[in-house]
Amino acid sequence: MTEVVEGRVARARRERLLASFVDRSAEMALFQQVLDTDRQPVMVVSAETGMGKTSLMMRMVHECALRGLLKAELAWTDLDVLDDMSVMRRLRDALGIEHFAAFTDLINYYTDGSYQPRLDINVNLQGGSVQVASGATLTNSSAGDIAGIVLRDNMIVIQRPDLAVPMEVRREQLTQRFLKGLESLSARQPVVLFFQSTEKMSELTHQWLWEQLLRPVVDGALPQVRAVLLGQRPPPADKDLAEFVALVQLQPLGVDDIAAYIGKRAAASPDGGAGLSDETRRELAKMLALMTRGRPADVASAVDLYLASRPA
Repeated sequence: MTEVVEGRVARARRERLLASFVDRSAEMALFQQVLDTDRQPVMVVSAETGMGKTSLMMRMVHECALRGLLKAELAWTDLDVLDDMSVMRRLRDALGIEHFAAFTDLINYYTDGSYQPRLDINVNLQGGSVQVASGATLTNSSAGDIAGIVLRDNMIVIQRPDLAVPMEVRREQLTQRFLKGLESLSARQPVVLFFQSTEKMSELTHQWLWEQLLRPVVDGALPQVRAVLLGQRPPPADKDLAEFVALVQLQPLGVDDIAAYIGKRAAASPDGGAGLSDETRRELAKMLALMTRGRPADVASAVDLYLASRPA
């Protein structure tokens, strides 16, 4: 566990160092445009590992903080491959569970065998419908008004065995409940959703994300919601989506970029970069460009090693 924490600290340090140099001004300008207009409400940043996606997202999150925007961050990992229900649960928790009471209640209905009705549940099936708690009343609340109600999610992930509800129906119903909560929340304040390491999501989750969760954002049904996806996975090849999605492909650092970075890092070192001539810096940059293929994270690590090996 200590090694994991130390690794995260080291990566965070490199990201901070990179952020001081690799400003990604063009990418940040595009992100600001995504926030300021509704022409392209979704932004997709794709690049190989080590190209600075995390550093760029940190800057985007900071921009949201400066503007006072409500945001939620979600990342897939090798040990945490999130499905659609997990995605919505985590977004709900980040944005405020009080805005998603109907969604939480429906999750409990689908997963908890000891479910006790708190809100009306109406599940449409092909052969008819199933209605639970029809006509239920809510204390200090009028019909259809669930503001102020906070329901606890029992956090069960397996569907109740006594419910014959197809997985597709469950997914669609939960998504609609979640989107209703997001619609109500975003009507009061802008919301930005960040999805990181999207290449690690399953094909089914990737399809659901674009076809159900993000479709209202793209279509303009949620005009104050923006989404940013970062990873090695491009968006679906859907012509209807293309004009509404801002695409960014992060490029590797060039020799000039690396030379400038070495100069900045050396100047901030204890000796102020003494003895590091422009010619030496240039030759070192050429070597690092070949070794790292211009990947910012690898450049940062290599420069760390070089500066640490210099005579005191």
